[in-house]
Amino acid sequence: MKIHISWFKFTLLNAVFIAALNFGLFNFIYSRLSFEAHPLMAASLPVIYFSLLCALFSLVFLPYLVKPVSIAAIGVTCASSYFMQSYGIIIDSEMIRNVAQTDAGEVLSFLNPKLVCYMLFLGVLPCLLVAFARIEYGGAKRHIKIKFLTFIGFFALAAGLFFSQTKSIIPFFRENSFIRAYNLPFYPIYATQKYIKMEFFKPEFKQIGMDATMKPSRERRLMVLIVGETARAKNYSLGGYAKNDTNFYTKKEPNLVYFGDARSCGTATAVSLPCLFSKSTRSEYSSKEFSENALDILKRVGVKVVWLGNNSGKCKGVCDRLDAGDVEYFDAGYDTNMLPSLKKRLENLAQNEIIVLHLQGSHGPAYYARYPSEFRKFTPTCDTSELSSCDSDSIVNAYDNTLLFTDFFINEVIKAVKAAGGDKSAVWYFSDHGESLGENGIYLHGMPYAIAPDTQKHIPMMAYTSDEATLAHLRAQKDEAVSHDNVFSSLLGFFGVETREYDKKLDMFGNVE
Repeated sequence: MKIHISWFKFTLLNAVFIAALNFGLFNFIYSRLSFEAHPLMAASLPVIYFSLLCALFSLVFLPYLVKPVSIAAIGVTCASSYFMQSYGIIIDSEMIRNVAQTDAGEVLSFLNPKLVCYMLFLGVLPCLLVAFARIEYGGAKRHIKIKFLTFIGFFALAAGLFFSQTKSIIPFFRENSFIRAYNLPFYPIYATQKYIKMEFFKPEFKQIGMDATMKPSRERRLMVLIVGETARAKNYSLGGYAKNDTNFYTKKEPNLVYFGDARSCGTATAVSLPCLFSKSTRSEYSSKEFSENALDILKRVGVKVVWLGNNSGKCKGVCDRLDAGDVEYFDAGYDTNMLPSLKKRLENLAQNEIIVLHLQGSHGPAYYARYPSEFRKFTPTCDTSELSSCDSDSIVNAYDNTLLFTDFFINEVIKAVKAAGGDKSAVWYFSDHGESLGENGIYLHGMPYAIAPDTQKHIPMMAYTSDEATLAHLRAQKDEAVSHDNVFSSLLGFFGVETREYDKKLDMFGNVE
């Protein structure tokens, strides 16, 4: 059964629907705009936005294209608005990268009844109505006339309201330029094309550290580098957190140093993971960077490099150039699944070896699925991915249980490294980024770094070493500001690698002999 509707009404209804789903945009605007101070502007902005939508749709809603364009706009807007409203995230190019590089398991972790209903009634159903609608144009000449008058009329209305208030509107948007990130579906579409440009039009691959050499040494050096997932420093009892004892296991280790002021390179794995192994600091790093990293240099000078990954996002290209037998992926179940493989490799160590353990850690929103039942120590817990349906206390408890489980894992790794022996051994743990747990209505992570809350950037970092001189050097830095910027030179320094790419000021291990 066909639904008959005129082109003009179809255009208006699309503009109404898209404007209505942009409640996140208007919520952002009115959180920064006072009705009392600017009553006319506050009342005018929705009218200006709606009018611009009508003017734009009048241009792009062409015969044979009108339905595909409408369905695409509805689909993108619906999906984006759900995740922005539910988790407080922004759909920018880095978030698009996260989506593109995720797997089915991670996608399924977001599945819940609210998402299904939202997409069904605000996405699928409107798209079906568009698909089955019969749009009446009323003849070519009449349609062109209506299209012209629609564009001119609504554009004139928007322009009139805008230019009559330029002294108020222009400064407001200059001061709040990030408003554009809330504009659906336009900003996600822009972000997608930006991601495609960065991902598929990369520059020539760059080699670094070609001058690298390793100081002669009789010491057998071992580094186990644990890269966590979604752990935030605010909930670490080693850093003063009092609600739950999230570091029950590692707090008993005398040779462990906790760094209380550590920051991540990004707020999402897709940025942080390649960035932290890169020679570039956070301020220098770009997703366009396409070059070797610290692991490539270590491998070139003779250090055996192993990557054990339990993260569903794989290694984001960091481990792509390692030997096939030195890269092992697990099923993104519990992180402890990696321990048997680690212990087996520790039985037959090379003279110099680094083993990277990439965790699934505390990845949300399904925090409850990241730890076995025996680690459900802090209760009650939020046992659903629909975080907005849980109270703050249960969300935090579930999240803290993931940190406790990771702490257990780190302690088991330390015990295994101790058992392996060696002249100079170290276990270094830090998270890739932090997490928001509902503060100010924001959940998860991935906010643009410039506006991201501190909980998404302030990460836990700790290091164990068997070497007393190195331990003393680490202890001297425990209260200093450190970050992922330190990783590149610290790894080179630990193994005694000399290259012009090495920066002694960033070496946390101090290249202690």
